[in-house]
Amino acid sequence: MKNRSSLLRRLAIAVSAIGFGQSAFVSLVPLVMERLRVDTFAIGAATAVGAAAFLVGSPLWGRMGERLGHARLLRLLGLAMLAGQAVFAILLIAGTGAALGIALLMLSRTVYGFAASGVMPTAQVWASRSVADDRRQAALGLLGAGVSMGRLAGALAATAAVLSPLLPPILFLFSPLLLWLARGKGEAGGRTDGRAADVGRGISPFDRRALPCLAMGLCLTLGFGQVQMMLGPMTQQRFGLGATQATTLTGLALMLVAVVMVLVQGLLMARLRLAERNSVVVGCLMVCVGMTALAVTASHVASAASLVVAAAGIALATPGYTAWLMKRLEPGEQGAAAGWLTSTHVLGQSIGALAGGFAFTLWPFAPLAGCAALALAAACLAAMVRETGR
Repeated sequence: MKNRSSLLRRLAIAVSAIGFGQSAFVSLVPLVMERLRVDTFAIGAATAVGAAAFLVGSPLWGRMGERLGHARLLRLLGLAMLAGQAVFAILLIAGTGAALGIALLMLSRTVYGFAASGVMPTAQVWASRSVADDRRQAALGLLGAGVSMGRLAGALAATAAVLSPLLPPILFLFSPLLLWLARGKGEAGGRTDGRAADVGRGISPFDRRALPCLAMGLCLTLGFGQVQMMLGPMTQQRFGLGATQATTLTGLALMLVAVVMVLVQGLLMARLRLAERNSVVVGCLMVCVGMTALAVTASHVASAASLVVAAAGIALATPGYTAWLMKRLEPGEQGAAAGWLTSTHVLGQSIGALAGGFAFTLWPFAPLAGCAALALAAACLAAMVRETGR
């Protein structure tokens, strides 16, 4: 038991590299534009290329973990991420012309995105195989807490630009080395129940056993993606703030969301020990209530409380449907399914970002209403799905 707890903690620290990379890159956008002399369109294009690589890579890497071994694959992915980050860091340190800068930036984001896409599926399957079925949600929640901690650390690392503008890229460069902390027996078939896993095999995202859980993930990420993208403009419109004030308040709100998710997934999940279905239903209803309250309240304190409720709901539901997905599949299919789930999350966040901007132009609180409706739909779906799909 002690060895398993130690492994889960190391995995949580390792996957924090993903969260670190997400927030650090966003924070470094102004520096990227200045050093490479590129505009926001180029930044958006590079981000889109990285997201596309993520979508393609996740299902592929999920299967490779079963064949190469999860520990070995995480180390290889860390090296590939390091290579992508090295190109990015050299670009920022040396500076370059716009044309070459855009080309190398896209190359960096492609390599990094493709490699990073395999981290969570690999870690999720490894964590699931290392614990008993009734502890799977808590284990997966701890990984989610690790990613949120990485996001906080990435935002803090970006503030090191006050000391030197080159310090954040250097910190960003070495973050993939955290994946080397995931040591131990991570080979395929390392289940605690003694059953050997089949060599990783593919599974369709439309498989009736996987589709309901993937649909829940798509609903929540699509809904919350709208809110995250438009939180700044909504804050500015609601409270009549200037751009600088709204930016500061939005940053604080996103930090609050990350802290809440760390606390719920890192501490609360293990104590609640809810069934997978209950975690999803309760979590989705909390998101629905939080988004509805956020739409109707006019107080700073009430708005923060509403956001806390919604963030706690996301933190509760995500490990729930992830663990449920693992439970509904055979061992050899879990890696590919975890990859499809990661791709679904990226797809939901990407579509949500686009939909949120459009919805905001129709009605400032449309993203909140859309998120509440999608969360309610996910709760209804979870209530109707059979406990297992086998």
